[in-house]
Amino acid sequence: MKKEFDLYLKINKDKIHDLSYILEVEDNLANIRKYDNGLLRIIVPEDLYNDLMELLRGIKNIVPYEVEKIEVNNGSA
Repeated sequence: MKKEFDLYLKINKDKIHDLSYILEVEDNLANIRKYDNGLLRIIVPEDLYNDLMELLRGIKNIVPYEVEKIEVNNGSA
């Protein structure tokens, strides 16, 4: 089974919609899971991690965020 990562972004709740639209353009790149306590959890497969990070760096001026933490996904959705 491929390893997946949970990426937690500190992002304004009003910007999640914009981020979702941008990520939907890249089919199956990552899955947005939930927003809790100011952090948005995104799941990304190991082999797409670098692509996601490159995309996020490119849109930071459009959708401001901070990477709070990155963890190996424990199998939870």
